Amino acid sequence: MTKVIVLGGGIAGLSTAIALQREGFDVHVYEKTKRLKPVGAGIMIAANATRMFNEWGLTDRLRAKGHHLEKLLILSEKGKMLSSISPNPVPEQTIAIHRADFHQVLMDELGTTNVSLGKGANHVLQGPKQVRVSFDDGTEAEGDYVVAADGIHSAVRRQILPQVKNRYAGYTCWRGVAPAARLQLRSELHEIWGPEGRFGYLPISSDQVYWYILMNTKPDNQALGALRIADLAKRFERYTPMVRNILQLADEESCLHHDIYDIPLLDRYSFGRIALVGDAAHAMTPNLGQGACQGIEDAYVLGKCLGSNLESGLQDYENMRLPRANKISKIARQVGIMSQLDSRLWCAVRNGVMRIAPPRLLRGQARYIYEYAY
Repeated sequence: MTKVIVLGGGIAGLSTAIALQREGFDVHVYEKTKRLKPVGAGIMIAANATRMFNEWGLTDRLRAKGHHLEKLLILSEKGKMLSSISPNPVPEQTIAIHRADFHQVLMDELGTTNVSLGKGANHVLQGPKQVRVSFDDGTEAEGDYVVAADGIHSAVRRQILPQVKNRYAGYTCWRGVAPAARLQLRSELHEIWGPEGRFGYLPISSDQVYWYILMNTKPDNQALGALRIADLAKRFERYTPMVRNILQLADEESCLHHDIYDIPLLDRYSFGRIALVGDAAHAMTPNLGQGACQGIEDAYVLGKCLGSNLESGLQDYENMRLPRANKISKIARQVGIMSQLDSRLWCAVRNGVMRIAPPRLLRGQARYIYEYAY
């Protein structure tokens, strides 16, 4: 049986392992962390990704733990509507869920016997018929193919493409979860754009709301990194009251903070018997909520391509995925530039343009992103 080594036990890695396992491959996942534990905050699984989970029979499990979204709304800081997008070609196809719950659904489907922890890859050596991976603990593993799903800081990508450097997007991010019972939320993602930064929120279950803040700054700004939730609430006090209401309920201990990076667009995802997937291939800014979704698309397409033809499977995967993932990454960066304007004058100009923009422009972009079918 053909053996595939998957490096990385995140969403892209586990999804890849599931896709390959369903195609009949012997798959083993190696994850650098020594213990899998609940991490992260919320995540949106849009229709282009849930379509794959429908085929795998996992959508009902995701819905049971998450919450469906009907619309994506963009508002001014005063709460005036700037744009409304429906991401659902099929009702209830976009699911918001806590990242830890999503990860657990994938782990339950794959099975823990196929996952080894504490295995950070530091070198990959290709032969004519096999690939050998060396790990930080001194051990090695051999397989017929290696899939690098080891994230934006991918050790495999650094080895193959040392010239590719992570690229700072110009803003930093806070994320967290708050109780939702007192907030009377609708099944919608709200993103509020204003000169202080962006504030977004969406329900991820019947009793939880995921919130996030994106604020312009230089990288590694220690002063901003030290801000508490009360400090953030003060900075956003002129925004619509829902911002204050959510931050008053937010849990300080579970709040996460990090700078936003992506990588330049690559022109290759496959290298002999090695393939890059997810953030290792196309780490993108979070402005479309498509980072994980594109990794899931990678997983599904790689499984189908390798399952159809071992000889050309990785190249077929690259040909299928590279143009689309690169285009979405480019759109995400452009949206980030527009949404992170921090001049009141330019914010007013942008808001005015968005209000009069023909709806067909947004519908066309939404169709391209959400109605993807392999």
